[in-house]
Amino acid sequence: MKKWMLGAVVLGLTACGDGSGDVVFTAYGEDYIEKEIPASAFEDGWTVKFSKFLVTLGELKVGDGKSEVAASSSKARVYDVHRPGPVEVERFTGLSAQDWTEVSYAIAPSTDAAAGNATAEDLALLKAGGYAVYVDGTAEKGGDRKHFAWGFTQNTLYEHCESTDKGEGLTVPDGGEETVQLTVHGDHLFFDDLQSPDAKMRFDALAAADVEGGLNGPNGEITMEELAQVDLTSLPPGTYGTGGAGNVRNLRDFVNALVRTLGHYQGEGECAPRAH
Repeated sequence: MKKWMLGAVVLGLTACGDGSGDVVFTAYGEDYIEKEIPASAFEDGWTVKFSKFLVTLGELKVGDGKSEVAASSSKARVYDVHRPGPVEVERFTGLSAQDWTEVSYAIAPSTDAAAGNATAEDLALLKAGGYAVYVDGTAEKGGDRKHFAWGFTQNTLYEHCESTDKGEGLTVPDGGEETVQLTVHGDHLFFDDLQSPDAKMRFDALAAADVEGGLNGPNGEITMEELAQVDLTSLPPGTYGTGGAGNVRNLRDFVNALVRTLGHYQGEGECAPRAH
């Protein structure tokens, strides 16, 4: 497990001009996490509501792609992005007013994390479990209701972030302030393909893991251990494509792989995720 060092450092560079400005990073879970994922979004008609969606954010860096760093922070903080947002994560002041093409951040476990907007109890939960992400929610369809509470330990660095409308990185305005959103996409936990841009959301197979003869029952609770019992080859053809990803053999492997796709940038913008 990687340990994060507390404290932030802003590194001054030789300015490309006389101007300077500020950058504020926020975190946001959007409506799908704050409110619900509606039945219309799923191929199989489930509705999902989260009661908790905890992420440990940190290792923010702003640079120019040429090894120059405008600002960085070694802080790690836990946020519940189910709570109304966006919520401020970090503020850098006095950066050179110019384009900075490289922005990166991490979602990773940290024994040194502090609470952002998370409660002390939730902070302790993540530290005790070694989790980077912890989700608690319910899924419903017709008269069926399933509960899930899943923790994930992946350490993921999101690099080369770019927005859909402004391109790579960010621009520090002269005498102004740029707000940058680190967006968490909770719907990605339910995608049926690890690489296809046409992946659909499904829940039937996850719900079916809570079955008679399973580890715990059909007791309305879907556990990671139960997901591990569902071999991907047993699922209907055309669903749950791995796209060649190795060591993804069951539903637990699959959901764990999907966790690395949660981090986005400025809404629908993308970053390049890698194990860190």
